[in-house]
Amino acid sequence: MLTGSLPFTASDPMEWVHCHIARHPVAPHERMKNLPSSLSAIVMKLIAKTPEERYQTASGVESDLRRCLGEWEAQRCVAEFPLGKHDIPDRLLIPEKLYGRASEIEALLSAFDRIVAGGLPELVLVSGYSGIGKSSVVNELHKPLVLPRGLFASGKFDQYKSDIPYATLAKAFQSLIRPLLSKSEEELSKWRDALHEALDPTDS
Repeated sequence: MLTGSLPFTASDPMEWVHCHIARHPVAPHERMKNLPSSLSAIVMKLIAKTPEERYQTASGVESDLRRCLGEWEAQRCVAEFPLGKHDIPDRLLIPEKLYGRASEIEALLSAFDRIVAGGLPELVLVSGYSGIGKSSVVNELHKPLVLPRGLFASGKFDQYKSDIPYATLAKAFQSLIRPLLSKSEEELSKWRDALHEALDPTDS
């Protein structure tokens, strides 16, 4: 059990709680200037979006917290240090990371940045043999695009559903619309108007 105190207080503990799925959280030390950056980094590691970026063991978290507490009690400050040095899982974890596709991902991100900057639509096609990893490349865009700047919808062409008109577009719109249906009627109304304007701007 950890005992002692660190130099911060919070009137509302939920002040630091963010949904890491919906948006990227603000680091605690940016909200509270007297909070040690190392302690802030521990919090950010605990709520990291992907599982492999989080602590894998309770003992790893405890070790880093004990170091923070020890330094604070000894010298009233906490120096920055590499996290997770003693966070050694008892099983092999394969990270969900894509390797060898940096140039392709960069090309897609560049196209997105051009659209954001210029406002003109573009079409980018990703092609290749079945099983080569096209879906994995596209899904890599989810994290850098959705968190700060928008929504992400995806659909996949299936050779066994080629007889169904617009099946891929329907799947993409389903992935976009279903999360919106959980919002309040006020928020849903705003999205309804925005989608209507985007999809049919000529309709008066």
